[in-house]
Amino acid sequence: MPVIDTPRLRIALMPLEVAVALVQGYRPAGVNWPDDYPTDSTLVAASMLCASEAERRPLGAWGVYQMVRKADGRVVGGLGFLTGGPDPRGHDQVAFSVPASERGQGYAAEAVGALVAWARRQPGVTRVLAETAGTNTPALAVYEAAGMRRAGADGGLVFFEG
Repeated sequence: MPVIDTPRLRIALMPLEVAVALVQGYRPAGVNWPDDYPTDSTLVAASMLCASEAERRPLGAWGVYQMVRKADGRVVGGLGFLTGGPDPRGHDQVAFSVPASERGQGYAAEAVGALVAWARRQPGVTRVLAETAGTNTPALAVYEAAGMRRAGADGGLVFFEG
């Protein structure tokens, strides 16, 4: 399974036992997390990971990741793929989440950019996509800073391609 290193982060798959703990409503012992982590989005991602494992369809490298700050080993956010691997056209979608206490430091853009670059190097991948509300100015900035380009809009959503 890949571990992606960036200048400040180690991007590693969320262990299944951590996902199970989150779904069951507790923090595993010994975690180095901010008080406001996991976010609601991270809980949804953990549920997706548990469900795929229960259905014997492990997500593997196309699953849920945590952003770990190298300087102190603290988890500063989560990200991952929404469809569990490229669809028949070679598309997959990324999303991210950073707790309020860790925002504004560029971690999300650094991690999203690295994950998109990793995905683009995988066989059969033709597009890596993302979407966010047009009113979500911070997320718009993250996707752009990660090197993704705006690929369109529909209603209140803005679409990105990396």
